[in-house]
Amino acid sequence: MEQEPKTLNEMLNKSVSLHGDRTAFKVKKDNRFEPVSYKEFYNKVESFGTGLLAVGIEKFDHIGLITDNRLEWIISDLAIIGLRAADIPLPGSTGYEDISFKLNHSDSKAVIFEGEKQLSEFYNVEKELPEIKNIILLDKVNMFAKKEEYVPEWAKQFDFEENKKISKGFDSKLKLLINNRNKNILLSPDAKKYLEKYLDENTENLLKKKDAEETGSSVKKSILKRAVVIDRQYTKDHSNSIFSFEEITKKGKDLLDKGDTLFLNISKSAEPDDLVTIIYTSGTTGNPKGVMLTNKNFMHNIRNAPPAIGINKEDNFLSVLPSWHIYERIVEYCAISVGASTAYSKPFKQVLLPDLKAEKPTLMCSVPRIWESLHKGIKDNVKKSSPIKRVMFNMAISVGEKYKEAERILNNKNPLFDRSNYDPEELEQARRTVKRLGWKYKFADKIVFKKIREVIGEKLRFAVSAGGALTEATDIFFNTIGIKVCEGYGLTETSPVLTGRTEKEYIMFTVGLPIPEVKIKIVDKYNHNKTLPNGEVGIVLTKGNMVMKGYYKNKEKTDEVIKDGWFNTGDLGKKTYNGKYLKLVGRIKDTIVLRGGENIEPLVLEDKLNESDYINQVIVVGQDKSRLGALIVPDIDALKEYAKKEKIEYRNIEELIENENIVSLFQKEQKRLVSKEQGFKPYETVMGVGVLPQEFTIEAGDLTETLKMRRFEIHEKYKEEIDKICG
Repeated sequence: MEQEPKTLNEMLNKSVSLHGDRTAFKVKKDNRFEPVSYKEFYNKVESFGTGLLAVGIEKFDHIGLITDNRLEWIISDLAIIGLRAADIPLPGSTGYEDISFKLNHSDSKAVIFEGEKQLSEFYNVEKELPEIKNIILLDKVNMFAKKEEYVPEWAKQFDFEENKKISKGFDSKLKLLINNRNKNILLSPDAKKYLEKYLDENTENLLKKKDAEETGSSVKKSILKRAVVIDRQYTKDHSNSIFSFEEITKKGKDLLDKGDTLFLNISKSAEPDDLVTIIYTSGTTGNPKGVMLTNKNFMHNIRNAPPAIGINKEDNFLSVLPSWHIYERIVEYCAISVGASTAYSKPFKQVLLPDLKAEKPTLMCSVPRIWESLHKGIKDNVKKSSPIKRVMFNMAISVGEKYKEAERILNNKNPLFDRSNYDPEELEQARRTVKRLGWKYKFADKIVFKKIREVIGEKLRFAVSAGGALTEATDIFFNTIGIKVCEGYGLTETSPVLTGRTEKEYIMFTVGLPIPEVKIKIVDKYNHNKTLPNGEVGIVLTKGNMVMKGYYKNKEKTDEVIKDGWFNTGDLGKKTYNGKYLKLVGRIKDTIVLRGGENIEPLVLEDKLNESDYINQVIVVGQDKSRLGALIVPDIDALKEYAKKEKIEYRNIEELIENENIVSLFQKEQKRLVSKEQGFKPYETVMGVGVLPQEFTIEAGDLTETLKMRRFEIHEKYKEEIDKICG
């Protein structure tokens, strides 16, 4: 009997030998997807890995990987792991402070950047990172120089002067440098001289277009400080060497053609306990922690997730999440392990919807925000359609929700926490509903739901949603129209998959069953040695080979969360009465304690409030206050429609959201959605409302990179508003 792979290197080699000519990945070129076979993919990995060795990268080195999802990400990742080195993945949008902290803390010796943005950020902290010996660029960067001047192979030449005038590209870059003090510019010695002269003659004119109290000399000094001169001496004078991805690959291919087998030999020597990555958790408070994951951790998921979830070699994945996202990463590994294919897309509707239509994927890994956006987009399109279409859609949804709920009751597909089954009367009522609405549902499916499925993906077997909880309204909507969104659960620290709904075990409003070789127990919040009965809410603990090695250089935090092999997830959850399925209800750190001692899980309230057509984002607040509050970011388009209908006059958005009629609208929405009738406790229903003019964003520091609320930062930022609405 053939031995199962124990390392990612063994898994990759096995898949290439079994599925060599099958399509591994699809990359869009000239708006068309082009296939890359498993053999071609492995050749790229081997060439790049051999090239890394050629420029001095060694076994067990740590290498930054700062880019978003693309084929070169997974090539770089598996090449680094093939060297028995470890990568430190960060988003392409990472700022220089994060780059400095994480590359320093992780003891990185080299870094792979997507392109110009990341290199520009690096130059802001270059002196803080003396250990970085090699920089590799996936995309060549722009450099201003004359055609006859020296331009390194990792850069692209751009003219700084055209017809004795400043070129449009150079002019545009200067304006960017004036407006953004974190940007840098690459140029030749001649371009530097031209820049100095141009700034002497034109700085005051450039400043006239900028609303700022700055002097020409300070702006000139700032720009010249950020001017990086590239000449033949550059590499000799710097502690790091820069290469393009193509150059590293070419170096490796040349060595392989001469019979070099060093990469292959190193990859074969890999051990299950080898560190393969350090992933920094985005964190909602404090400094991020570096999660150490090994071959053994990932192989647990690769071995158990595909058969549990139901992935096979005929599947065609559409990748919409960045590859640094732990869920996307494991899905790509799982796809490789079974011989499936992955096509790279983006989570924006103008890209995603055409790609869904073109690729017709059978599976997709996603986050709740994507499904919530699709849900909202469909509702918005219906509102803009003819009165007849609106009536048909609303009738179809009404029939569908009742029919599907009755069907779930009959098939025992709703989670039950206080009993094992429905009583005879409930079952009989469900039978009557299914019989009465059966033909109506088929009609609604044919006329309405089928058309929606054709847009989203007519061959989609199911989608995996993770990285946060689906709202019940979104869950119900997609179940009603016949699209299975299988909610999964896991953490970076658990490699990541712990549980997941499947096509067969599709229990609504839960994160499904634990996958094989995963143990889960629910313990008391205050006594972790006390395991709670099924149906009661407590802290989720888990155990198995998927649990991380620990936090890098942080034994204290590691010991806090791992005790006797059990990892404390920090999540609050409960098991169904039969002990099979898990439902999450919040995070222990997110729990709000009011002045009266009442404990509230804000996530449940936020999910309910997000059902409002007028709410885009919401955070529930109130720690140590007398009552709860809701900071609401409105759906501006819906609000404008409401203002038009109610004849509310306003000059700008700020004036609109402060209008007493608008505040009253949100107060009514809050009372409608969070009420005793909806199952909420009395102290959860009393809530002050504050309306905000701007969205919560990653850039503003309000959201983590996986789009979760940074509650502490938001509380600090909006302290005055919170004091006002919470009493």
